[in-house]
Amino acid sequence: MSITTTEKPIRKLFEYPERLREAFIQTPGITFGNGDHVTASEIWDYMTLEAPVRFPHSFDTSNANQGRLSSDVEFFGGIKRTWFSISLKDRALRAHENGVPLVLTQGGQTMEPYYAAGGIPLRPGLVMQWARDMQEGLSLRESDARGVEILESGRNRVSIDACNQIAAHAAIDNGVVPISLVAPYLALRCSDMAYLTESHRNHKRKLPMHLVDFPIDQVGKPWAADLVATELRKLVVRISEFSGKNVTDDDLWQNIRYANTARGLAREIHYLVWNAPELPINSSDLGGIPHLANDFMGDPVATLQLLELIRDEVKERILRGVRGAGVHKDPKRLFICGSCVGPNQQNVERAGGYCAGRDDSWNLLTLEVEEKGDPYQALAKSILSYPYEQPTEKRAEWTIQAVRDSKAKGVIFMYQWGCNYQSGVSRMISDIVKEKTGLPATFIEVGELGRSEATEQSENRVEAFLEMI
Repeated sequence: MSITTTEKPIRKLFEYPERLREAFIQTPGITFGNGDHVTASEIWDYMTLEAPVRFPHSFDTSNANQGRLSSDVEFFGGIKRTWFSISLKDRALRAHENGVPLVLTQGGQTMEPYYAAGGIPLRPGLVMQWARDMQEGLSLRESDARGVEILESGRNRVSIDACNQIAAHAAIDNGVVPISLVAPYLALRCSDMAYLTESHRNHKRKLPMHLVDFPIDQVGKPWAADLVATELRKLVVRISEFSGKNVTDDDLWQNIRYANTARGLAREIHYLVWNAPELPINSSDLGGIPHLANDFMGDPVATLQLLELIRDEVKERILRGVRGAGVHKDPKRLFICGSCVGPNQQNVERAGGYCAGRDDSWNLLTLEVEEKGDPYQALAKSILSYPYEQPTEKRAEWTIQAVRDSKAKGVIFMYQWGCNYQSGVSRMISDIVKEKTGLPATFIEVGELGRSEATEQSENRVEAFLEMI
């Protein structure tokens, strides 16, 4: 079946081949934490019939869609991962209607307390994706225009200098998405988050807020873990006021175990891919793994099943010597640094490269929470150890090891215009990595968060860097 948009000129949309249907529907489905089960047949029908009509911008073949849609149609785990992402809107709305609080968080933070308290945490990127998808049937260009409109409404109300996370805050303030509570960690990697959160006090909608304090330059300060543990307890109590859940330590321990298992699976998948004779999956599919493990995409139970399916399929592909679709025989591996933005993976692969990892998401996967003692203290100690949040030189040293583990041949530090924190450390980290590894490293500023088109400038610079390698 050929599905097209109504936009002129008509653009053909990406399709999954019908020849794969029978094999796909024989694979396991996904069971959610509430007991609901979605069969592989239902996933196939959603991805081939329903989603292309409702969200045609995600299937537009004129653009690689920043990894939301993988071109590897025979990697069934990748199809299920994409289904899990695109279906988030429907699942979040159903949860909201059933009284589950939806909570805006910050990128780069751990999600165990939010789920333990009966909520669903959503970082700004997921909220912005959801806000754009609230209006269905949009082409790629129309979806981009909608995203920019939301972004500019926030800039008009707050400041042109704020980072592009303001789009998520604007979508909430404008009532585009039904967020119950704004409760991110403050002073964590992003200098604008505290400012944007505080701006809600003067918005037209008086949305409930809870600010989770996070100590700056916490290294060597024994009181820091006590402070964070106290803040996490307050956070759980605040979310439980919305969910009505009586939260116990066992609830938090259960979600810590979920998260530790997810991190372990995601690490295993990465090392399998990095050390395989042939790269078994492409950059888009590999890049989606950390988002599953770090965010849970609304349901920890379903996420763990999906990660296990992907792990097993990657192992099987390695045994058969399968190379991921679009991956060159000997690609130049890149390690990506920076928050909220990265190179378009499929464009990188067309230029002979491969995005092997990124520090933003990888650092969360490298540390597990020690499962003993007080759960809040254990979680606090883990949070305070995140490599990404350490002093710049220490962060750079950790990055060097990650670059070596991924067998990268070059490093790109990419950050958004308006991101005061990442722009301030990009040159220093790039220089330290270059000096101590001998690998080429560069940094690139872009202003295209949320855009799928008009990204030629950054793409040209990435391609030029690959040519240099």
